[in-house]
Amino acid sequence: MRQYLTSGAGGFLGRRREKAGYHHGNLKESLLDAAEALIAERGPAGMNLAEMARMAGVSPAAIYRHYADLGAVIGAVARRGFEDFSLRLRMAAAAAGPGVTGFQGMGAAYLAFARERPGAYAAMFSSTIAHTDPALTQASETAFHTLLEGLAGALSSQGLDSGAAFSLAIKIWSLAHGIATLTGSGRLSPAFGATPELMLRDGVEALIRAVTTP
Repeated sequence: MRQYLTSGAGGFLGRRREKAGYHHGNLKESLLDAAEALIAERGPAGMNLAEMARMAGVSPAAIYRHYADLGAVIGAVARRGFEDFSLRLRMAAAAAGPGVTGFQGMGAAYLAFARERPGAYAAMFSSTIAHTDPALTQASETAFHTLLEGLAGALSSQGLDSGAAFSLAIKIWSLAHGIATLTGSGRLSPAFGATPELMLRDGVEALIRAVTTP
């Protein structure tokens, strides 16, 4: 996995650098790319600033010109992840269509994000390192409200008041997070008889049906 993340044009860092036209003028983003790769490999608790600097090709002192400490780095990875996550959810819903169909599109995008950006996903939802970045708080709230608005639209298409959306969104988010986490750890395999996407789709349909059926 480390080789995939760090080596060659096919690795995570290689793709990000190629896309961004990597040079030291992009140091702040390059540091986040290295941090995200390390988190994907080791988890937030395994992050190491010296190793992150080495992967980005700079001295450890260069990190502190942009980030105060390890918590600030992980918070920045999480903020960037939430921003991309929200965008993906909105785009997936728009592509899938209105109502329940659009919301199911969000579910598929949720799982795809967790699979494609495991380091960002872990920083967003698994880090216990304290942070006080208001931009991260805002990005997190925006992501949840994106999910909430999609669910409200799905309920409205079924003739239900969107006031039921909040508590239902918490349940659906818990379901999606559980499936994404188990899939990422290799504990949810095709041997269970369904893909993660199908499991989430069926679970969402069951939860919505539970509130739409008298």
